[in-house]
Amino acid sequence: MKLSNNTILITGGTSGIGLVLAHALQKLENKVIVLGRDSGRLQEAKRAGFDIIPCDMSDPGAIEQASVDLQNRYPDLNVLFNNAGIQYNYNFTENVVSPQKIVREININVTGQLILTQLLLPMIRNNNNGVIVNTTSGLGAFPKSDGLVYSASKAAMRNFTIGLRHKLKSTSVKVFEFIPPVTDTHMTSQRNEQKMSPDALVNHIIPQLQKNKPMLTVFSMRVFLIIARFFPGLAAKIVFE
Repeated sequence: MKLSNNTILITGGTSGIGLVLAHALQKLENKVIVLGRDSGRLQEAKRAGFDIIPCDMSDPGAIEQASVDLQNRYPDLNVLFNNAGIQYNYNFTENVVSPQKIVREININVTGQLILTQLLLPMIRNNNNGVIVNTTSGLGAFPKSDGLVYSASKAAMRNFTIGLRHKLKSTSVKVFEFIPPVTDTHMTSQRNEQKMSPDALVNHIIPQLQKNKPMLTVFSMRVFLIIARFFPGLAAKIVFE
């Protein structure tokens, strides 16, 4: 990926990894647009010099409107980071969870991102140096017992990424999968384990983007993915215990 002079959209770009990524890419002389739902965080992003697009990624109608706004305001948009995501932790087999909660998690983590990608793809294909980066998770390779819906959503995004890369192989659009390790963000605030800082993670993956590595991640995650694929019993001990 060419690291400068891009027009980049980052969903979930107002906090956590997305915000750190936005700052890093802005410093590389890119126009960075952050998309999010929280009006307060959007205004903070605007004050930091980012362009902003308000959108609830669980609402298909809002995504369609955001797509229209993006195409009108940023006809040279060539990079999409599908980074929005939420995770609800609960015992799926015992807790009574509202259908709306399950639907919202799937909509934000999967459906909304597929809709946005499909709507923006013609513009990305028409512009030079087109790039799509989908944020997934190691839990998409092996699930966490108290995050079954989240794990399922990330497995869906992993498969979508592989399929999309294959469909676009005859075009100039590059498709990357970004798999963060456990990272110190609001989403992981209740997890008592070693976490990587968002800044360290972004500094690690930007050189991989430049080298066009299809999978953007850290060494420990690459090892876990091998374990999950070839040694599922060991993966179960790592994740479940």
